[in-house]
Amino acid sequence: MTSVLAVALVAVGAVLQALFVRADRAGAYGRAAVLKGCAALAFVLVGGLGLWGDLAHAGRDAARVAPAAAMCLGLALGAVGDVLHALRFVLPSRKRLLFNVGAVTFLLGHLSYLAAVVPACGNRAWGVVASLALAAAVDVAVLPRIRVQSVVELVAGGAYLAVTSAVVGFAVVGAVAGAHGGAVGAAAWPGTAASWLALAVGTAAFLASDVMLAVNTFGGLDSPRLRATSLGTYYAGQSLIALSLVLAA
Repeated sequence: MTSVLAVALVAVGAVLQALFVRADRAGAYGRAAVLKGCAALAFVLVGGLGLWGDLAHAGRDAARVAPAAAMCLGLALGAVGDVLHALRFVLPSRKRLLFNVGAVTFLLGHLSYLAAVVPACGNRAWGVVASLALAAAVDVAVLPRIRVQSVVELVAGGAYLAVTSAVVGFAVVGAVAGAHGGAVGAAAWPGTAASWLALAVGTAAFLASDVMLAVNTFGGLDSPRLRATSLGTYYAGQSLIALSLVLAA
């Protein structure tokens, strides 16, 4: 029943996200902000279902529930970031402020994901290697293509992408371990091979969305099609991250 409800919520959220993208492209920014918030609420609720399942299985064992709670916090912070970024078009005089605060909120969400996946990863040494390699590759590919107002902003952007890449690195190592029958999680998080796979694909989609957003916004492209693709990839990523909790419960 939980899985059916989770899939239904993801489907409803996907429809809301598509309506948001349509409203956004039409310039109906007020309606778009509402739709974006509702779509984000859907994946937060899916994560909540997974956390509820963990609570049911783990009881009062806080060590086993903490990673799932951190993942849910990351989803909630992502939802807040969604609304802030949507509101920057509703309140153009606060556009830069809302974007920057939203970016910080997303960063905190990624750090929450990282706090969950690092302790649970079956091989942390390989997780570090994968994270550093991916972070270096992404920063080298993206940073030269963007134009910002100061070195501080460039460094902040590189750090943001590095943290996002680190989440992907640890998630991929966990998924590979699960696919080969190895440890798919520490005792703190009874993740399954399927949950790690969903998490790896979801975090990779989130990273791809961030890369598209950075290049499109700060690289001078300003392509409506690329923006729509980035938004769709982002929602798919967050939905898979949320579903990973349901699959792990």
